[in-house]
Amino acid sequence: MTVRPGRRTATAVAAAALSTGALLGAAPAAPAAPATSTTTPAMTVLPTGVPGKSYSDPTGVNGSGVVVGYAYASGQGVEASAVRWAADGTPATLPPLPGENFAQALGVNDANLAIGISWPTGRTSWQSTAVRWAADGTPTALPPLPGDLYSRAAAISGSGIVVGTSYTSSAGTHAVAWRPDGTTVTLAPLPGDTASEVTGVNAAGLAIGRSYTTVGSFHGIVWSPDGTPVRFQTGPTSGSGDWPVGINDAGTVVGVADRPQGIGTSRHGLVRAPGGALRDLGPYTSPTAINASGTVVGQYQPDLGQLNTHAARWSPDGTLTPLPREPLTGGNSAAVGINGSGTAIGYAWDGIPARQYQSGRIWAADGTLTNLAPNSSDNTTLFVNDAGLVVGLFLLRSPGSLYPSHLTVVWRP
Repeated sequence: MTVRPGRRTATAVAAAALSTGALLGAAPAAPAAPATSTTTPAMTVLPTGVPGKSYSDPTGVNGSGVVVGYAYASGQGVEASAVRWAADGTPATLPPLPGENFAQALGVNDANLAIGISWPTGRTSWQSTAVRWAADGTPTALPPLPGDLYSRAAAISGSGIVVGTSYTSSAGTHAVAWRPDGTTVTLAPLPGDTASEVTGVNAAGLAIGRSYTTVGSFHGIVWSPDGTPVRFQTGPTSGSGDWPVGINDAGTVVGVADRPQGIGTSRHGLVRAPGGALRDLGPYTSPTAINASGTVVGQYQPDLGQLNTHAARWSPDGTLTPLPREPLTGGNSAAVGINGSGTAIGYAWDGIPARQYQSGRIWAADGTLTNLAPNSSDNTTLFVNDAGLVVGLFLLRSPGSLYPSHLTVVWRP
């Protein structure tokens, strides 16, 4: 299974506007009436263990409950420290590369191999070198491609393959894979495109990402283990284009495409089988994650007369099941993750889907809803492992502060 970093903001924000232009066509089924759990699991704050850096962001969790992320002082995210929390919540700092000062952990696999970035004083986190930390915390640099200055790790597979980007400050990004044996594989853009970025990889080395044109639009890619790029889908696109968002170890890829509709566009969720056959989940759908059995979660727009989005689950055959939600003014919800047993996680919000307005949700395999913020919107979920451990953020609101501070939290089943 792909282990990805916690930067889901682009997909989450896009979910708030699944369509633009004309709203034409038949609406999907209305959401089911809520089935709500009467108990809420206790939330546990994970301490950073780093003196002077009490705030943190989680970026991944593995099957045994090891969480990774980074710690920082309020307003000092540029001076971050990489952290790996043991299954019992005990924090340990992952050191930056020799001679450097700061680091962020951005993913972890079931062998407790962590990935991230490292940089020295005087640079920012975007002027970094990709890192792989061994289970004992020893860092190894994953260098940029020849001619580039910086590198950044994006995901690690269960087999230890790391993917990421290689770049300079002024040129486009180049997708790259670093194999466990030290071999570096360039993940080329599609013919005629000028840049590429990779966002996920499975145990066999199939990687997913995007290829950019000279005018800024992009096409989804599935790369073979040797780096050969193949279009994610070949249907019509408009607006931004198309891009994959997840891949499982069976090689099933899930993604989205902006397609023409009337005088505007509509977003379509797409599922690509290992052999390349494509299933269209329909207009106004936006999947975000896929589990090992091919079940997909995300959100859709049930009422084409309104812009509200609702969390949904799609079975491997493409059947849509709305995930229940508690009534809200505005009534928006989104699912962002799913584990092997079918437990889905996400959040609900009113108005703007920014983190400070979200409230976390868990949907059991039978659809039962658990509201993780029954009295307020002060937390959000990011990851769930196969044991049902949910990882997210608690948003600490200080008097007079425009933005809340982040604390890494877990909800244990």
